[in-house]
Amino acid sequence: MIRYSQGNALNGFSLTGMAYGNQWNSTDQIPERAVSQIGLFGSLDPTDGGNASRFSLSGRWARSDDTSLSQIDVFAIRTTLNLFSNFTYFLSNPVFGDQFHQHDDREVLGVYGSHTIRSSFGDMPTETTFGVQTRFDNINVSVNNSFQRQFLSHVREDKVKEGSVGFYAQSTLRVTGWARATFGWRGDVYATNVNSLTNSRNSGNAAAFLGGPKGSLVFGPFANTEFYADIGQGFHSNDARGTTITQDPADPTQFVPRSPFLVPTQGAEIGVRTRAIEGLSSSAALFVLDSASELLFLGDAGTTEASRPSRRIGIELTNDYRPVSWLDLEADFAYTRARFLGFDFDQAAAFAALAGFPEAQIGNAPGNYIPGAPAIIAKIGLTLGERTGWFGAINYRFFGPRPLTEDNAFVSPATGVLNARVGYNSDNGWRLQLDAFNVTNSRSDQITYAYGSFLKTDLLFKACTTPGSPVPAAVCANGVMDRVFRPLEPVALRVTLLGQF
Repeated sequence: MIRYSQGNALNGFSLTGMAYGNQWNSTDQIPERAVSQIGLFGSLDPTDGGNASRFSLSGRWARSDDTSLSQIDVFAIRTTLNLFSNFTYFLSNPVFGDQFHQHDDREVLGVYGSHTIRSSFGDMPTETTFGVQTRFDNINVSVNNSFQRQFLSHVREDKVKEGSVGFYAQSTLRVTGWARATFGWRGDVYATNVNSLTNSRNSGNAAAFLGGPKGSLVFGPFANTEFYADIGQGFHSNDARGTTITQDPADPTQFVPRSPFLVPTQGAEIGVRTRAIEGLSSSAALFVLDSASELLFLGDAGTTEASRPSRRIGIELTNDYRPVSWLDLEADFAYTRARFLGFDFDQAAAFAALAGFPEAQIGNAPGNYIPGAPAIIAKIGLTLGERTGWFGAINYRFFGPRPLTEDNAFVSPATGVLNARVGYNSDNGWRLQLDAFNVTNSRSDQITYAYGSFLKTDLLFKACTTPGSPVPAAVCANGVMDRVFRPLEPVALRVTLLGQF
């Protein structure tokens, strides 16, 4: 990374160049029942892995005076990715295995700009911001079946062009010395052209627009404490290929419904922020977030699909305590209840089709738990040091148990990891830093899922691959349900040298 800058964040500019390249062999995620065969860090396919590169150039410019602030960000990115994975082992291909190759090659261009005007409305100071954000992606993407990184067959290959423009305006009005209000609106337009090189019926164009208001009320400060309430509408976007698809790439005889391009969300929050205790900044918030469609991970394909609506309700607590200039303490906590809304009739039908085979049926019952959504997340950290000289830090992150299936039949263990840092800041702008990751060598899960797969040692695999087997096709297509995980990497060290002049 290299950066050149002049001035400061309010009056100046900067240029940043970054380059990254990597290649690896990966143990990938493994089913729990395989640990006794290959060990915790073993691999069912030693050729899993890939290579990636990323080159980017970005710039930022800002100008301000007593009445206005203008900012422009521009960026250009070139990325490539080749990823070889095998999530289901021998479920689809009992001879060569289920390894598949994902290739992604893209160029990205973007411009973000905003202009803020400070004025007054009568006796009330106001601050109004207008902004626009635009981005264009030119993507070549493909998925192929492979064996030991050698091509077997096409799944799909596409050329995708996707562009978006977002525009927004917001105004903050200080009604009194103890109350201010912010009102805004944002609109986003997305458009794509998908050219499927393997099935022209999955080609097409799609476009979508979503807009929504946002608002905030803040009361205070009272004794260095203020109360606030926020509400607004937003969205998340889906894979552009899902907006034009009509046929299953793996089985063209199967119709596939198209996904919406943009999915609306609505959220609200009430909270309090305080600095009543000298050196301590604390906040507490209650929130709710509704999504019209949740993105759900599909273990057998390694992809996501648009699923049912969802609701999240929770509380967040943050604390940052700096009693002296060389000591900083942080403690954050969040609890969230995340659930799907409505009943999943398709899942109920799938569950019924697996009756009589508990190794395939368990975990497939309909339910309202959102797989992978932890109820508790927490962090605690300690930082020592001044701007120059020796410094150090230690922090612990905790993710509580997560449901892995909608019926909560599979649950991940909690994950905790301790990281540390030590270094030296010289007064001439150079910094030498050593980071240690997973200091305690925790064997917690880094990622965890639950889905069906086949190992050649599974009794059900042998039954499904025996000619004339009476096992129902739905059972053989699902495989053996199991917790599938990747452990945290053992203790790792990273050295960073940074110069600023």
